[in-house]
Amino acid sequence: MRYLFALGLAALPLTSCSISTAPRTNPHPPFAISEHAERTPLLVFSHGQHTGLVLPRKALENVLPEITTQLTGDWLEFGWGDEGFYRNEIVTFPLAFRALAYPTPSVMHVVTSNRPLHLDYAYAPAHLFHLTNQQRQILVRRLSLQFARDGKGRLLPLGPGRYGASQFYRGRARFFFPNTCNAWTANHLRAIGYKARAVTAPCLFRDLDRLGPEK
Repeated sequence: MRYLFALGLAALPLTSCSISTAPRTNPHPPFAISEHAERTPLLVFSHGQHTGLVLPRKALENVLPEITTQLTGDWLEFGWGDEGFYRNEIVTFPLAFRALAYPTPSVMHVVTSNRPLHLDYAYAPAHLFHLTNQQRQILVRRLSLQFARDGKGRLLPLGPGRYGASQFYRGRARFFFPNTCNAWTANHLRAIGYKARAVTAPCLFRDLDRLGPEK
């Protein structure tokens, strides 16, 4: 009973959120993208209660050619989450509760854009990092393993995504509490050396804020 009550409390903020951009007081100035050939920009963003990762498309060409040949903008945004929650325009309490209380099918959401990052994420909380070659290789390999595949190794597209030029794909892992989209983001960041551990977007960004400016 205590477990169900806790899940109910956890679901409450999800019922009122959407995938719309979480507002900042002021728009981002242009992000300072490193020109160093051995550094790959990585943007961590928050859309309301949902977080995800943005990388240059060219960083994924070797591991996800099916995606990079279809979504051909300069940047690729990756998000992961419960299929019912992610693909519904209106998030209800029962939908959020089911996503948290039971292991459910997951989806990967991939969006592409040619616009500068500070325009696409103008009012979204965001942190920019610059990855070493080793960090990039670890992260793109991990991202490629998030997608389910059929018996012939092909990705499983599920139709257009939520916004912009985007696509849903079947995910490999099951979604359940505390294995949320924000825990998914934090897990990838920890794998490349950043101290982040959270199941909610605000907690994740508090961890990122503690890291301070990138050296």
